[in-house]
Amino acid sequence: MKKYKNILLGCTLVLFFIFATAFTWLYSQIDSALPMLDGKADIFGLSGTTVIERDENGIATIKGEQRNDVAVALGFVHAQERFFQMDLLRRNSAGELSSLFGPAALKHDKKIRRHRFRERAREIIKHLPSQQLALLKAYTRGVNQGLELLKAAPFEYLLLQQEPVFWQEEDTVLTIFSMYIDLQFEYGERELTLGLIKSNLGDDIYQFLNPKGSRWDAAIDNSRYEASAIPASPRQADGAAAQTDKVSANPFSYRDQALPGSNNWAVSGKLSENGSAILANDMHLNLRVPNTWYRTSLEYRNHENQAVKVTGVSLPGAPSIIAGSNGNIAWGFTNSYGDWSDVILLESNEDNSQYLTPDGYRPFTTHKQVIAVKDQKSVEISVRDTIWGPVIGENYQGKMIAYRWVAHDLNAVNLNLTELEQAKNTDQAFAIAAISGIPAQNMVVADKQGNIGWTIMGPIPVKKGDIGDVPASWAKGENSWSGYLTPDLYPKVKNPKSNRLWTANSRVVGGEMLDKIGNGGYALGARASQIRDNLRSKSRFNEQDLLDIALDHRAKFLERWQDFLLQQVLTPNALAQHSQWQEVKALLDNQVLAATTDSVAYRLVRNFRLNVKNRLFQSVNNQLAIADKSKGYNTRVIRHQLETPLWQLITKQPSQFLPASATSWQALFEQALARTIADMTTDQDLAQATWGQQNTAQIRHPLSRAVPFIGLWLDMPATELAGDKYMPHVQNNTFGASERMVVAPGFEHQGILHMPTSQSGHPLSPYYGKGHDDWLKGKVSPFLPGETRYTLTLSNY
Repeated sequence: MKKYKNILLGCTLVLFFIFATAFTWLYSQIDSALPMLDGKADIFGLSGTTVIERDENGIATIKGEQRNDVAVALGFVHAQERFFQMDLLRRNSAGELSSLFGPAALKHDKKIRRHRFRERAREIIKHLPSQQLALLKAYTRGVNQGLELLKAAPFEYLLLQQEPVFWQEEDTVLTIFSMYIDLQFEYGERELTLGLIKSNLGDDIYQFLNPKGSRWDAAIDNSRYEASAIPASPRQADGAAAQTDKVSANPFSYRDQALPGSNNWAVSGKLSENGSAILANDMHLNLRVPNTWYRTSLEYRNHENQAVKVTGVSLPGAPSIIAGSNGNIAWGFTNSYGDWSDVILLESNEDNSQYLTPDGYRPFTTHKQVIAVKDQKSVEISVRDTIWGPVIGENYQGKMIAYRWVAHDLNAVNLNLTELEQAKNTDQAFAIAAISGIPAQNMVVADKQGNIGWTIMGPIPVKKGDIGDVPASWAKGENSWSGYLTPDLYPKVKNPKSNRLWTANSRVVGGEMLDKIGNGGYALGARASQIRDNLRSKSRFNEQDLLDIALDHRAKFLERWQDFLLQQVLTPNALAQHSQWQEVKALLDNQVLAATTDSVAYRLVRNFRLNVKNRLFQSVNNQLAIADKSKGYNTRVIRHQLETPLWQLITKQPSQFLPASATSWQALFEQALARTIADMTTDQDLAQATWGQQNTAQIRHPLSRAVPFIGLWLDMPATELAGDKYMPHVQNNTFGASERMVVAPGFEHQGILHMPTSQSGHPLSPYYGKGHDDWLKGKVSPFLPGETRYTLTLSNY
């Protein structure tokens, strides 16, 4: 027996030794991938010594003699801190994720290859001005040397059993293409959905579900458009069965995921305490570890030997400050949701080998694409192009469709945005915006002289014919794009009489300016109107005042739904039949509705609205599913505007639109409330069903789902979150403000900047997760980097 015990003990010790050795090796590899923070490094391509200073939160200040030297150093720190993130961005738009993740990413890669973004990126590089190309080459040198000087590859590659691939100039263009994919429709989903509705349900239903305006409109020029009337009767799509109004048996999601957006607003120097205009900006994106942005301050001398200092957020993969302040101007963005693409119905010959153009039939251009797949043979596919753009599939009738998109053109991407670093005033910023190649954004700018302005930054196509809302044929030449808008014709607003500007992804202007921009799926104006009203409520502002607006989570949008519940649903008769609903009434009575973590009332009203909406529009969704066998439609892309027809239906209560699953409108509302309460009280009392319980952060590293145990190590804490979608404080489980900035140019020392997660992408970094708590709680944290904690000196060799 003793012999067996000794053998067992020996085996245990050997296994322990093997485990300890493996763990030590693994830890050493991960530790070796930490960035260089202090000391010196010899870097090729610098004209002089360049210094990288970091504060205790890892916020980088880069000081160099020339802009290209600063670009080298910025590329260096991006690679050392965030290379895996950069790699995902370039592979995402290039359709090369399968080489990292294997067959799981193949479907995405096959679909995105239709756009041939890598080939387009190479072509853009060939046409960049020499100065921009030199800047890009300098950045690329910095990236690759930063990667080389890591003692081990970033830890993600160890987990994936892969080696990182060096950066190329074209990869920066691919990084910006990934932002196009995030911020615009890459497959024409909105037009395809609206076209399906119009063709199958009729023009009156189409107009009703896609209203031009609503009570929430908050355009800065005060323009308004009317909602459409309720149609006389619903029309059923061809082939739709009578049961299409049955509510899906699948669990209903209360996530109501937001589309990428943002808020920004500004007040002129006439309303500020220091005479400078003040800008506020929070850009809403999916939240992940690490964050989208990297906080940076750049200091260098320009060609006129003038000192330049610009501070803000950079995008790992690109050499520019994306949003920030340079002492003279501050600028920020919200996604414009103008009309930057069109779906084209192709008229093909019998065997689909040619398509009709104004000059007759032409053959498709075919391109072979080879997709590398991890641990498997490469996959070869063919994609087809037309004179207008790539073939992206078929519509519900089986007709081939092509896609005309700004992202396919040479002026989709350039580095003109970098010129904002040296702009002196609002007018100069306007001029730069009109020649910049980025996904079109609402740019709001504030300058030190007190001026404020709004314009579109990014290419604006000039359209001819009846195109924009639904797919159309371009075969006869009446529909087309005729180039891009010239800078002198760009829409812009400077120094409005109110001395206030605001945008929040909804329609910003009307009339001729709207005609130039188009409608690509604007958000409902609930956020914009709440920001506008907050700005109108005061006559003097400082930075804290604008931060308070950013953190406003009062539920102004849902107040009428709260009143509707109290007055129309929780009637004496309903309360008599459902005595347990007395608690609901008590929770809603005299309650100032806000999306606070402890609010049960907010969760009740919000989820009740979604349940009603789901029941009323389930029939439409089911009919579209029956009509469109290809599943090219996506009602998610029009859901923001559904609030207007939804409210019309529940207040007018036309019998012809009552779903067959409800015996009366009152019954429908009571069913929705019962469902809401049931979902909230699974395994708990209603009083415990708070909004924070439902709205808990899930801010994760991309690999934590695939390798669950590392989530404890990498992911941000599962914290209950205030805020929601239809209010300035946009925040849900995985979506929200990727940065929150308030700054007056010339007074950056008083500015505020929040960022979720942290600067670092490495869990062993001394500042991993630092700053996240300020973002969570809305604490004032400085816009400028703090006292230097780490200093790294780069010298040319």
